Amino acid sequence: MQIITSDKIGLLQYVQCKTKSSICEQKNEADLKRKINYMTWSGGYGGYEESEITLCRANGLVESFEFYENEENPHISDTSLLSFITCNNCIYTKMLNHHHNLIYDDLFNKNKKMYTNYLNFMPIYDNEKINGIYEDYMINDRLLVTVSNSGHVQVLNWKYDDSLKYHLDKTEETKNKKDKKKKMEIYFKNYKKDVLDNIHFKIIEDKDNNNKTLMRENEYKDVIMKDICKEYHYNNMISKKSILQSYILSKPIDAACVNELLTNRLAIGGYKNCLKVFDLFTGTYLWKSKGLGMSLLNLNCETLIKSITFLNDINVNVLCAGTYNHKLILYDMRCQNKPVYIYDHFKSKNVSKDKYNYFNDNYYESDLVFTNICSNSYIFNEQYKDIDRDTHNKIKNSEEKEYIKEKKEKSEHIKEEENNIDNSKNISDLKEDIYLKFNTHELVLKNFKILKTLQKKKNIEKEKKKIFEIKKEKLEKKNVKKIIKEENNVNSILKVKKNGINKKKKKKEDINYNKKVKNNDIIPTRKEENIKNYFIKNFSNKDSQIIFVSDNYGNVYEFEIATGNRLLNYIYIKKCADTNIRYKKKSNNYLMKNKEKLYAFYKDYQQNNKTHMRNDLPPMWAKNNFDQFIITLVKKFKIHNGAISSLSLHKKGNFLCSASYERFISILNIKSKTIIKRVHVGHILTGCLFHSQFFNDNEDQTEHIDENECESWEDSSISSYSYLNGIEKKNELNDNELFDGELYDEHEESNNSDNYD
Repeated sequence: MQIITSDKIGLLQYVQCKTKSSICEQKNEADLKRKINYMTWSGGYGGYEESEITLCRANGLVESFEFYENEENPHISDTSLLSFITCNNCIYTKMLNHHHNLIYDDLFNKNKKMYTNYLNFMPIYDNEKINGIYEDYMINDRLLVTVSNSGHVQVLNWKYDDSLKYHLDKTEETKNKKDKKKKMEIYFKNYKKDVLDNIHFKIIEDKDNNNKTLMRENEYKDVIMKDICKEYHYNNMISKKSILQSYILSKPIDAACVNELLTNRLAIGGYKNCLKVFDLFTGTYLWKSKGLGMSLLNLNCETLIKSITFLNDINVNVLCAGTYNHKLILYDMRCQNKPVYIYDHFKSKNVSKDKYNYFNDNYYESDLVFTNICSNSYIFNEQYKDIDRDTHNKIKNSEEKEYIKEKKEKSEHIKEEENNIDNSKNISDLKEDIYLKFNTHELVLKNFKILKTLQKKKNIEKEKKKIFEIKKEKLEKKNVKKIIKEENNVNSILKVKKNGINKKKKKKEDINYNKKVKNNDIIPTRKEENIKNYFIKNFSNKDSQIIFVSDNYGNVYEFEIATGNRLLNYIYIKKCADTNIRYKKKSNNYLMKNKEKLYAFYKDYQQNNKTHMRNDLPPMWAKNNFDQFIITLVKKFKIHNGAISSLSLHKKGNFLCSASYERFISILNIKSKTIIKRVHVGHILTGCLFHSQFFNDNEDQTEHIDENECESWEDSSISSYSYLNGIEKKNELNDNELFDGELYDEHEESNNSDNYD
């Protein structure tokens, strides 16, 4: 396996996870002021390729480095491909993938009849927005969004074209040709004066009396270029025309996330800053959440957001946020602005399967912070499609315990069977999980067609305005004839001049706009060699989703978020246990018929578990006629001894990498619930990033860490989860074992529903 890590002194490391792991570090100068906050893959068309890493630093610097993966000794470049400076501590950056227009129409038409407020969270993008990037998104295939802690958000054209970079004036360059230091000083001084000081930020929160967005300038007054930039930044910074939009959103922003499927959606939140979803296409807020409100002791409970993710398995409009005070908060944009469910982790005791053996926690409730949330990925390429083997899940150690040996034998047996299956069958199985296959050529064509329709609408509007102006001029001429001829002649001369100037300006604007379109590579003809295929997994089709959450004590939690039939079955089990009724598995039709009754019991059950003693929040649930949610803890892993700074889930979904302040990275095999690799990197780590491609020669080079090095236990608050899964498995294997000889009869369902209450 291949992993990229970032650290507190501003360096990237490439880690090869074999039996004898190797680490290749950048050779740049280490500096605590250059701490890396976040990094992402950004190579190729639309940023789909894992050949380039874009990162953001605490000093505001954003830059990209090339990753040489196909060489004998893979490594990361020491000089940046392109760079830019944000005006404050940059915490997040992401390349906007280009598949939005391929899937949005289907999503829009899928459920538009179900909701009265549908256009509020699924708008129609059919015209140009002055404050947005919709048109720029279709013209440019490499757009990068940056988010700063101070609320500054910028969208940049991240193309490696010399014409889009800022260069020092040739006279200054020749004048100081021998003095590099002087030349760099002039370059950075001019860059700040010509580019940074001329950036106009749109304040989205405030508007003037005419309902127009306010602008703010001089946001870079405290930025000292020479303290931030290095020698390789000379003639390598983006120019003013590559800065497409600049916004100031609500602050502080401690967490940000771009939806992987609908890439125009940027979710932000922070300490005492409620969750919001910003639409980059329109330059407006798509949705805003409300505060948590008052607790049962009538004390205000602030929203303290630390991490955010979209739950695309359930729906693209559902979000989950982790907080500084050990809460997980669910939001549903389709339903309401308030949370639909709040999970408070330490309101329930951490208990093992033996109800009387408690774990002694060495920290207080208020100390625990959910630092990261990680969920599965939906976009992958053809290389990743072939990685459908369990070779890297194999646990190989001849001296292990017997039950580990049994697992090993099973995995080997499964592997032998898989090797006998044809590749065509593997591909057909994979296709069942694929929502869409596309290539770069299709993306260009789709965006080109949409851009043409926008241009046609613009031309129609212009023609209508011209006709209206002509009619207006005719009416004015008729009125002018009634006036004295001398005054009429003077007025007509002035009008001709004004109209001539306006027409010239309009012609210039049209010419400039056409140049803009022509110069931005939207011609739908590309070389066949450069065309690459990509796949989008199925989404918005499940009743549950698994997420992984880390904290500041070295723990990783596996949570399940359930809704729909999954939740109804869960509630039914709880009701059977609460009323001492023997559980019998019911069909989905039966559960849907009794949906309202089950939800009523669910609300009462939550209400009864709230207490003034713990200063709980009132129970949160969705409005009527909307699905409810629940969060259950599946497993808790003690992986590190220090705070976990970053989580990265492999695209396959079988491996989870965690980076910690204790200078270790750990790789967790999710299926076997064991750590298969621990690597000491040597620095305080701030991030980790999985490369989707495995080594071909690494099948027998994974190692197994003893189980006592990864403590894991179940929580009593989710005993119903294991109970539910256990019952479902037993139903599949042996109904007699589950029901003590009483098999479920579908014909008795109607009678059971009458006795349900």
